[in-house]
Amino acid sequence: MNDLSVLVIDDEKRIIDELSEYLESGGYTVYSADRPSVALETASCRHIDVALVDIKLPEYSGLELIKRLKNALSGIEIIVMSGHGDMDSVIEAFRLGAFDYLKKPFSVFELQAAIGRTRRFVEAQSGARRYAHLCSQLNRELAGDNTLIGTSSQMERLRSDIMLAGTNSSSPVLITGESGTGKELVARQIHLSGSRSSHRFMAVNCAAIPRDMFESEFFGHEKGAFTDAHGSRDGFFRSADGGTLFLDEVAEIPFELQAKLLRTIENGQVRPVGADREHPVDVRIICATNRDLATCVTEGSFRADLYWRLAVLPITVVPLRERRSDIPLLAAYFLSRFLEGKQRSPAVLSDHVLSALSAYDFPGNIRELRNLMERAAIHSRSDGTSIIDYIPGFVSSFSMSPPVECSAESLNLEHIEKNTIVKALMCSRGVRSRAASLLGLTRQALDRRLERFSLNSEDFR
Repeated sequence: MNDLSVLVIDDEKRIIDELSEYLESGGYTVYSADRPSVALETASCRHIDVALVDIKLPEYSGLELIKRLKNALSGIEIIVMSGHGDMDSVIEAFRLGAFDYLKKPFSVFELQAAIGRTRRFVEAQSGARRYAHLCSQLNRELAGDNTLIGTSSQMERLRSDIMLAGTNSSSPVLITGESGTGKELVARQIHLSGSRSSHRFMAVNCAAIPRDMFESEFFGHEKGAFTDAHGSRDGFFRSADGGTLFLDEVAEIPFELQAKLLRTIENGQVRPVGADREHPVDVRIICATNRDLATCVTEGSFRADLYWRLAVLPITVVPLRERRSDIPLLAAYFLSRFLEGKQRSPAVLSDHVLSALSAYDFPGNIRELRNLMERAAIHSRSDGTSIIDYIPGFVSSFSMSPPVECSAESLNLEHIEKNTIVKALMCSRGVRSRAASLLGLTRQALDRRLERFSLNSEDFR
């Protein structure tokens, strides 16, 4: 049995009956229509893989029907049926997206061959779509934590910029922002929201590449091109072919190589070191920097023509201190990630801690906040706390020490002194000389205080 569904469209009942009978005997699911309006109605409520369309139809021509079917059903394939002398119409049908052609009258063998060719193409297209979907899912899994957290107006604007860049999957993007703001995360979101999501996302830290290796790393090299070239290498551009090449710290690219980078972006061709010919590449370039490239151009360390080519779609990621309303959301999100599966009940940040975090400027931006939440999660797991009221080592303009108890009892000096002596006696197991040493007192001074507070050291042994 075949699982292909076929729609036969012809104004002659005899042809419809003959084609339907033959196709049904071959195991195909067959629908029929004698007018374009009926064909469109059927296609709107049934799954159709292939349509056999006659050129000459009532209401309007088969060419117009092909156009409407293609617009309504992106996955449908068309086989045109036409009499002798209609070759101009057939050519136009192919231009509109038809896949195959049958000249009337045709034999069952010709019909069988055309259906077979179209079936194989439909199966190949379906397989390609499944493969692209799987690759896209794999890219998302490999990308890991790609959630953009925040409800501020700045984050809403950033999401709009990402969607705009995603729908324009060939134009270069320049992402600017301070260190730690999540520029690579934005780049990955652009890649995943566009048509290249099923292909590779390659991230390159330009600042980490040795100066003398830039050309080979970017454009590849041939075997024997230099002393240590024991084999050929594709380079970043050819490795990312069809996908996205993310160049982080793009301002660090040596000035003498910027012209070659510009040429590659402009003409879509790379020439490996030692090669005598160029190779075509289809790569979307996304760059990021925490420096002002316009200033770099003025200073002469960055080419103006390359800058303007990269800055087709500029996106600015604002620092965390400019969207403070997102800090509690981000903190809670990171904390839950670090606590996931580590303890029975999740820990939460106290209002005191959230106020301190919101008042802090975060010079390290999201990266610093993420690290703080990891530290808070580790601390909460070690002492079993469910409400985190203190993050060790974090000092902000809003005090992060534990909140001060302001009751009358807690501020009474007599009460504080008595409690301190009791703690010293407990630590020294009632040995007065050791307790006095812990308190920084003489033995006689401790004896006077024990008498004043009616305390007996024997009670602590």
